Amino acid sequence: MMSKRIASDVTVERDVPVPMSDGVQLMANVFHSFPPRRSPVLMSVTPYGKDALPDRLGMLLMRLSGVRFGQLDCSAWTGFEAPDPLFWVRAGYTVVQADVRGMHKSEGHAGVLSDRDAQDYYELVEWAAGQSWSTGAVGLLGVSYLAMSQWRVAALRPPSLRAICPWEGLTDLLRELGYQDGVPETGFIRAWWLRMQRGHNKRFPMNENFPADRDQHPLDDAYWEAKRPGLERIEVPALVCASWSDHGLHTRGSLEGFERIASAQKWLYTHGGRKWERFYAPEAREVQRRFFDHFLKGEPNGWETTPRVRLTVRRSRDVYDVRTAPDWPLLEVRYVAHYLDAVTGTLTPELPVNEGVVQYDPRGGPRDRASFVYRFEHDTELTGGMALRLWVSTAEGDDMDLFVLLRKVDATGKEVFFYGYNGFSKDGVAKGWLRVSHRALDPELSRPGRPWHTHRQRQPVQPDEVVPVEIEVLACSTYFEAGTSLRVEVLGHDAAKYPAFKHGRSVNRGTHSIHTGGRYPSALLTPFVNR
Repeated sequence: MMSKRIASDVTVERDVPVPMSDGVQLMANVFHSFPPRRSPVLMSVTPYGKDALPDRLGMLLMRLSGVRFGQLDCSAWTGFEAPDPLFWVRAGYTVVQADVRGMHKSEGHAGVLSDRDAQDYYELVEWAAGQSWSTGAVGLLGVSYLAMSQWRVAALRPPSLRAICPWEGLTDLLRELGYQDGVPETGFIRAWWLRMQRGHNKRFPMNENFPADRDQHPLDDAYWEAKRPGLERIEVPALVCASWSDHGLHTRGSLEGFERIASAQKWLYTHGGRKWERFYAPEAREVQRRFFDHFLKGEPNGWETTPRVRLTVRRSRDVYDVRTAPDWPLLEVRYVAHYLDAVTGTLTPELPVNEGVVQYDPRGGPRDRASFVYRFEHDTELTGGMALRLWVSTAEGDDMDLFVLLRKVDATGKEVFFYGYNGFSKDGVAKGWLRVSHRALDPELSRPGRPWHTHRQRQPVQPDEVVPVEIEVLACSTYFEAGTSLRVEVLGHDAAKYPAFKHGRSVNRGTHSIHTGGRYPSALLTPFVNR
């Protein structure tokens, strides 16, 4: 092991072997200050490779010329979705990044967020705490997979773990990755798994094949339960990031994580921008630094007075307000039902007396969606999750895939765009999905604005049978000025060609029908903020 100067004041020690309790060795890179000093540790564990540094490929993926992902304010020594070692070492930390078991130079059989991975992370934390260059205080930081693994290890409560910062990390692989409420995701998973296969240590076969396992487990069972973190066991101070722009991957799980962890000291940072651009942005990085300085260094920097929630309220893609709130979900939210009217194509505060039916072709074409519009008479903030309750039927087949997109339309009829998944720059306000055979709800876990589907049984439908369904529309915070409108669209497919994200295994056949009014109180439950 040799130390290499990568800047006048920073060195890197590559391929430091860390023995695990079962004899497997994981490999880590350690970034130190120069001259060296004892420091608290910031750690991440990655499946994407710790050694491609300077990380030109990672920078390329995250930058893409600034078109999709924005400008990144970090050094070329920054690993994919990992903390920038130059920034953090200069801020007074030692930075440790390890290859997860079975990936790249680490030994063992690779899995996906397994119990063994969590135990490895526990042992890495305690190893780092005991090194001569460490003060014994360890914090965790990273995006996506590097956030998801934090949930797993924090639930094990390593004694030396003092704080975590999971920056956009899902918590339920069934509902938030493998399937979107029963609809299998077929774009991102394929590309991600190809990258995992390329990066695994070829001396050790992989322990699982996630896409194949996903297909073999279409319902909630022991396979998915084993991959869920014990959120209620997490007690360490936490700074959690959730974005309104990552619908389809991390938004739901980040908010669930914040709500359910038992930490008495926890904060939520929300934004509506591009994931990596925001993680490395000076304002966000300063929040991260103050958080870790307080809990890892013990600095009396006033962090304890920081409001619990930083709330970004979007007006458009690049225009937003930032305010604070005492908790999430917001206490001042009033849920209001707006009823769908198939006769007029509107949303109304009163249930239409007359019943109506609107039909669309779920497979595409000029009539591939049903639309309903609500015009705001007053300036209104909608913040929180929503639920779209529909009465639906299909002319053919025994199932339906439903896709929901909410859009904002200005007073002139022009759509107002927002950032979406993977930097998509022409997205709507919020999304939801449901495979109708997965419509069964858990009454204990469901609440206004967040229906919770059990996914434990399949309930097929008969042709022309009208059934009620409740679709979770993922949380957001959006401001609607007087004269603007909210448009609800229901489709049988993705509303756009999203970057590396799609649902290509439809069960749809025939014509879909949405029934409204009278016996069919189809409605959108919306979170009005009382201010």
